[in-house]
Amino acid sequence: MTTRLVKHQKLTKRQIKEDPLVTAAFRGTQIWEEHGSRILLGLGAVVLVVILVFFVSRTRAQSEERAAADLFRAQMSVGQNDYATAVQMLREIVDAAPGTKAARSAMLFLGDAYLGQGKPAEAVNWYRKALAKAGNDATAKEASVHGLASALEDRGDFAQAANTYADLAKLQTTDNDRGRAMLAEARCLAKAGQGPKAIAVYQSVQRLPVVDSDIWNAAGVGMGELSTGTTP
Repeated sequence: MTTRLVKHQKLTKRQIKEDPLVTAAFRGTQIWEEHGSRILLGLGAVVLVVILVFFVSRTRAQSEERAAADLFRAQMSVGQNDYATAVQMLREIVDAAPGTKAARSAMLFLGDAYLGQGKPAEAVNWYRKALAKAGNDATAKEASVHGLASALEDRGDFAQAANTYADLAKLQTTDNDRGRAMLAEARCLAKAGQGPKAIAVYQSVQRLPVVDSDIWNAAGVGMGELSTGTTP
């Protein structure tokens, strides 16, 4: 039996350089020697950012929880018509927890509280702030617009109130809710001395496809009062 002995040849420097794995190793070593400190600094920065994001998120969550609890107590005060206490609590939420959902809701309830106190000017201010913070929250936006329209009407700014009620009507998803907002719009137009526009809105209410009889009848009464010169 013949046995072949295979001699292991020594790799030349050129062969070593041409070997992919060895070349990659050399390249990696070279990169580390040139940029190792920067890589470590970059990794450290990433870790620091992750830690900061974690603690900021945790702090915000804790702030939201505390503000939500305070908001509940403030809502109870509004429900009991204790507006002075509610205003103080709600202002503290806005100042102490900016950027939270509770703070945004507190702005809306501040509008309610000031409106309940018979201070529509202050109410208008807070409803506008709440509207600016509503973002894509349809419920918050609708509540803010509704409150703003009511406060403007109470303040005697009937033309602005009519425009705001018109905006409210556009936000509604049912003919009944849309019709109620339009009735309020027409009422404010009439108070602003814009009778023809008010009548046109009342007519639009009666043309809504699916609207309850009380809303349809209210539009008819409004038109009748305007036609006879009676203030609605």
